[in-house]
Amino acid sequence: MIHFPRENSGNPASHLKLDAPAFVPKQSEETAEANSQSQFVATGIEKDKPKNVLLSTIRALVKNKFSQWVEVRCLLDVGSQSCLCTKACAERLQLKMEKVNTVVSCVNDASMIVKNCVKTSVANRDRSFERELLMLVVNKITDFIPNKVINVDVDVSEFVSLVDHSFNVPDKIDMLLGAEIFYELLRPGQIYAQNSQLLLQNTVFGYVVSGSVNQVAENRVYCGLILDDDLNKTLKHFWEIESVDVECTGNTEASLCEDHFVRTHKRNKDGRYVVSMALSRDPSCLGNSKDIAVRQLNSLWKRLSRDSEYLSLYTDFLREYEDLGHLERVVESSEPPTQYCIPHHGVLRPDKLTTKLRVVFNASCPTTTGISLNDILMKGDVIEDVFQTISRFRRHKFAFTTDIQKMYRQILIDPDQQDLQRIVWKTGPNAEVSAYRLKTVTYGMSNSPFLAIRTLQQLAEDEKSRFPLASEVLLHDTYMDDIVSGAPDLETARRLQSQLRDALKSCGITLHKWSSNSPELLNSSLSTDVEHSSSLDTDLSVKTREVLSVIARLYDPLGFLGPVLTRAKVLLQRLWQQKLDWDDVLPNPIAYEWKEFVTTMKCIEKVKITRFILTDTWLRIVLQGFVDASGAAYGAVVYLQCFYQNNSAKVTILASKSRVAPIRVISIPRLELCACVLLSQLVQKIRSSLRLEISDIVLHTDSPIALAWLNTPANHLKTFIANRVSKVQRLTENCCWTHVPSHLNPADLVSHGLSPRDLPELKLWWNGPSFLERGELSSGPGPPLMNESEYSCELKNGVVPEMPISSVCVSTNSDLSFYCV
Repeated sequence: MIHFPRENSGNPASHLKLDAPAFVPKQSEETAEANSQSQFVATGIEKDKPKNVLLSTIRALVKNKFSQWVEVRCLLDVGSQSCLCTKACAERLQLKMEKVNTVVSCVNDASMIVKNCVKTSVANRDRSFERELLMLVVNKITDFIPNKVINVDVDVSEFVSLVDHSFNVPDKIDMLLGAEIFYELLRPGQIYAQNSQLLLQNTVFGYVVSGSVNQVAENRVYCGLILDDDLNKTLKHFWEIESVDVECTGNTEASLCEDHFVRTHKRNKDGRYVVSMALSRDPSCLGNSKDIAVRQLNSLWKRLSRDSEYLSLYTDFLREYEDLGHLERVVESSEPPTQYCIPHHGVLRPDKLTTKLRVVFNASCPTTTGISLNDILMKGDVIEDVFQTISRFRRHKFAFTTDIQKMYRQILIDPDQQDLQRIVWKTGPNAEVSAYRLKTVTYGMSNSPFLAIRTLQQLAEDEKSRFPLASEVLLHDTYMDDIVSGAPDLETARRLQSQLRDALKSCGITLHKWSSNSPELLNSSLSTDVEHSSSLDTDLSVKTREVLSVIARLYDPLGFLGPVLTRAKVLLQRLWQQKLDWDDVLPNPIAYEWKEFVTTMKCIEKVKITRFILTDTWLRIVLQGFVDASGAAYGAVVYLQCFYQNNSAKVTILASKSRVAPIRVISIPRLELCACVLLSQLVQKIRSSLRLEISDIVLHTDSPIALAWLNTPANHLKTFIANRVSKVQRLTENCCWTHVPSHLNPADLVSHGLSPRDLPELKLWWNGPSFLERGELSSGPGPPLMNESEYSCELKNGVVPEMPISSVCVSTNSDLSFYCV
């Protein structure tokens, strides 16, 4: 099975391939918190050749120490989360410095520490606007802006009164006013200078100028960036004690979205679903959005005019959109009281066999009030788990995947809200601009995933009586616009395919791009256009940044490559401990390991994973779980033991999870117990995913101390151990914990890590220890506890240690009691 990262409206059928390599690039799915504070500040960029870009500057009044108003020059920047003041300006105003300790990371991950801030007030000339601000103090915000005198093509001052008459003359920047105050400064009114790309925006101070001018700039780029998430913080997720998420909790907004959908959805005379967007605020809060959409359209046409292929694909896309009835031209002469115009642009994807152009709709573009459509949309709660989807997919002897064609665009938006989905278009660079409405659910809107998935779920409920097989699949075997399912026999699989086609056809949806392990199922499909692709980046990068980038792209939701990923994570932790900068070259020992790791990743292409985990005539199913810990990492792996005739068993890996050990030293027995928690959570998730009747669950560890703790009442143990023992006992009710020798423990591989070259043919990893295939449930009783002091030191004061046993059976009524002695 292979799973690749996908883009919206991509080819879902290519993401699930039967009996294929199991390597996937994607960003890491975990995040972490950090103790230190940080701020985000991003100044605009003054682009280099061939044009110069003017940044918005103002002359504002600022209070000094004696409450006197002093004029300073400020840079406006909506991309800044904080406001800045130069140290020279703060000293000139004699403002009182207050201590702070803020870590800031600039472009290219250069970082610094800001230790001072000042509090002052900013006002316009007539004092009709005044605002108190807290500003971080930095040595310099930027060089002179602009960097040279700009010869403006048009006398912009003839239109309005400018707040900074010398906007085109180099001068120092004293302060930066960020997003905290930016939108408070805006006022209605935008002017585009004729025969120029300059924009004049009205503010409480007066009009400011920005835009590009046809004058070559110096070979210099101005960009100040302070990132909110320091890269060091993000890395902590590799080695913090984390747990598998096994529960999802709702929220108020999700409940409101659900209620809104239930109340407002309907089907038209053709059977198509018509849905309404749930809004958190009245759309009257949206300002003018058409001007910026037109401006971006003009910018888009500059590229379209230079690239004939791009132009052809773009016009074909919009023509098809209109021909299919997903888009209509606005013919009314009067403007509606509330509308939102969505800017759009295209992304060329020449490597794609089908969709070579993806048009992006940007509903996050702010209007003149600073509020975008996405800001007022309620997103809803989309609960889809690729882990569960793939796990269930492995149950079927006859499996298939298919893609819902243009999923979003098969669902109509309520006509009363379609003016919130306007776009502008013109047939040429000098043609008249026309307005259009998008009539369907649109990608780029924050609520679109919820509306699409919730509509599929509603279809499953509405058509359950007519298409019972399809209803179950739509509810449980879909992931976005992928349907990933199958059946135990060919006839049932054919009926399921037929029901899926008919159920979705009833609401105007078509399935395409079928893939199956059975030629008969492909022959019975309406379409056999199947794509498969695979790629593996083996760039021999030797900088810390590239190492992180490669590791973060390894996406293995079921943990098939667990031992390999452990090695990568441990290597990354070692880099972090050496406190290297992100652009530092790797030190020699680690550089050698990294090159060997990346080079041997090609070996992963040899991995073949059996998709079908059952047998034709299986008798019972047992889950077998294993845990282990080392000083570097701890992990868990689970197998399915499928019994058939003569008490033989087919054993298949289901999933694994691992965590890098925390940097602070924790004893191996404690890490073993952490691994037991990890396994308990993983087993819970697998049980809910497979939806099979599991007769028994046997869990193994090679740690007698961990077993002894699990056999001890949690209230007899100290806090760290007690919390984890209590959790394991609760999650593994009706399970049996037993001992396994280290040499038979496959979790030993995931806790210590492996080279990619060693994994493909390693039977212990892919099929578990040999006693499982012989139909045995465990390797037998373990050794007695040798180091009783490590066990007893975690007992509360006054608790008398009892004789611990090598296996523990937790409330089981099965024949596993034989093994729990």
